[in-house]
Amino acid sequence: METAALEVRRHERHNVLCAVTVARDGQAHEGYILDLSVGGARVDLDGGWTPVRGAMLRMCFDVPDSEAIALDTQVAWFATNHIGLRFAPQQDDAIARLLDAAGAVH
Repeated sequence: METAALEVRRHERHNVLCAVTVARDGQAHEGYILDLSVGGARVDLDGGWTPVRGAMLRMCFDVPDSEAIALDTQVAWFATNHIGLRFAPQQDDAIARLLDAAGAVH
């Protein structure tokens, strides 16, 4: 008998597709946010760069006609060309702006 694995997440995920820049130590890498929640994001990165788990990264999202959104994140996991980023604490206002700008809230 097969048992279905249940994925348990703390926060509801929203599918989005938004250009983003992720940087570490002055090295910027372009990518796309694929899904987003108040706790973090799954980002598709250009090939040739895979950050290590636990690395601290700065994620920047341009907002038309407004100030860009910059968030401190930590690499929660990585795959071939995707990474899971966990938002650092005490950034609630910036996270809310990102969710709104990315169309993740209704």
